[in-house]
Amino acid sequence: MNKKLKAFLINSLIVTISSIIFRVLAIFFNRYITEKIGKEMLGVFQLVMSVYLFGITLGTFGINFAVTRLVAEELAIGNPEGVRKIAKRCIGLSFICGFIASSLFLIFSDFIIENCLHNKVSQNVIYTMCLALPLISMSSAISGYFVAIRRVYKSTIAQFFEQIIKIGITAFFLNLFLPNGLEYACFSLILGDLISELFSFVCNYALYRHDVKIYQTAYCIHQTPLYYPKKIFKISLPVAITTFIRSGLSTLKQILIPLSFEKGKMDCSKALSIYGEINGMAMPIVVFPNVIFSSISNLFVPEFASYNAQNRDQTIQKITSTIFSISAFFCVITSLFLFFFAKHLGIWIYKDLTISNYIRILAPLSFFILLDCVIDNILKGLDAQNTVMVINILDTLADVILIYTLVPKFRNFRIYPFHVF
Repeated sequence: MNKKLKAFLINSLIVTISSIIFRVLAIFFNRYITEKIGKEMLGVFQLVMSVYLFGITLGTFGINFAVTRLVAEELAIGNPEGVRKIAKRCIGLSFICGFIASSLFLIFSDFIIENCLHNKVSQNVIYTMCLALPLISMSSAISGYFVAIRRVYKSTIAQFFEQIIKIGITAFFLNLFLPNGLEYACFSLILGDLISELFSFVCNYALYRHDVKIYQTAYCIHQTPLYYPKKIFKISLPVAITTFIRSGLSTLKQILIPLSFEKGKMDCSKALSIYGEINGMAMPIVVFPNVIFSSISNLFVPEFASYNAQNRDQTIQKITSTIFSISAFFCVITSLFLFFFAKHLGIWIYKDLTISNYIRILAPLSFFILLDCVIDNILKGLDAQNTVMVINILDTLADVILIYTLVPKFRNFRIYPFHVF
């Protein structure tokens, strides 16, 4: 086994195991949150998180992907000093982008609360998000650097402690603030996230500073001062545009779901409760297998970027064919498992047969989610991010249109063959 393949397999194993642990913790912590705040407030929190994720998309600006691609390419052509320069510039640019995203959220806070969050939360929730966005942006850039140099265990360490701190602090704040009213529940959850993100950034940055020292005395292929910033934006801008549009449409989709229920003559509380059941309880189980695919497929980006930089077309075709065959087989098995064991999963995790019904109905969706994740990252590694951009935008736009037009008409529709038996 060659050294590069061994490093890839070790990194894949580390990322996969850690991601599974993180997702299992998240599912059971989600159950704890549901028991504490109820399904309606869980629905509100899911809306808050959809808006929050849009802010994270704005803040990262595709720079995390750019640092992975460019660092991998610089290592492939033997320019270690370029690695240090790219990483440094990407972290600085990510802070600027995170600050801009925070400023936009601050300016439009009233609009967000009134039109997106049903006036169910206070301004403190938006303010807390604003503080977290620059930290998340910089941590994302550093994580992209660790992926590129094949030392993902360093960012995994930071993520592990982040999750533990997040669970502990959030549980503490929920017990502290929940007696003051349900609107304090979302504030407690976002505040716990802010503190855990602060710890994660400090840990990531310390590990990055220790690691990057090995590149400081290396030679550098001479480049103009603007060479690396131009390369960064050449890669990050198409990724940023697609993620802005897709994330924006995705956020709009999440907002439209409860609004479409209301449009179908359902009261606001019931609409938010059903939204909480689907998006906050059933979907995390349906997309759980994606934790394996997304973790491993993220490692495809630097590998395929290296092969592409070295013009190794035959190797790319061979590896792509193998990955696609294995992925398709795993996707079929996963979808069938979710379909036939939906009852057991819903009752075991949530003790709720309604959630089992939703899991069974959504199980076939798992196949396409998983395979799409693998294909996207392979294409990004091959410098085909523009193609990915167009496809993802059309995909999410179709979701928005179908939700807006069909959900109000079919809100009482029941797919009886899929009901849990």
